Amino acid sequence: MNKGRPREFSIPDALDKATPIFWQKGYRGTSLDDLTEAMDINRPSLYAAFGDKENLFLQVVDRYRERYIFPPVKKLLEAKDLRKGLTEFFSSMADVLVQNQTPAGCVIACLLSDECGESESIRNKLADSIGRSDAAFYRLFDQHQKQLRKSLDAASAGRIMTSLMQGMATRARAGANKRALLQIGESFIKLMVRDN
Repeated sequence: MNKGRPREFSIPDALDKATPIFWQKGYRGTSLDDLTEAMDINRPSLYAAFGDKENLFLQVVDRYRERYIFPPVKKLLEAKDLRKGLTEFFSSMADVLVQNQTPAGCVIACLLSDECGESESIRNKLADSIGRSDAAFYRLFDQHQKQLRKSLDAASAGRIMTSLMQGMATRARAGANKRALLQIGESFIKLMVRDN
């Protein structure tokens, strides 16, 4: 095979095709045959593009975060008003967690957590994801400290928000609908944000 020959498939598309396979079967339950069939590539192409199954799985997590999690978080961080920003964020995230394009829940909060005992790299990816969420939400609440209830500091609020999102993802995975998730978001806002 000519090493200079360009790839005949899109890396993002291949990652999107691998995502539901990992979702349905879990990391350990997913075989290379499952992946190559879903991605419509052969094993040498998979190894050349992604290394091995573990590295592919970690790239699937990154792709999921980039495609589904980053846009609503970015919009939230740009919000001028904390209450309004959180309301819109919870609505967007509820859509992500229960939409039909992907299985209910969140790849990071559900699947990555399930598989974190498999390897140090997967454990580190989960820890990194939690740390990134804590940092992003810390920035949000630090920007809007005046709108937070007096008993809360930005760092604590950020960690609570990360934990809440993980809990909402788990509930969605267990069958909660959008309305139920929005009610959780509304309760969080009442507890965290000062009345105007």
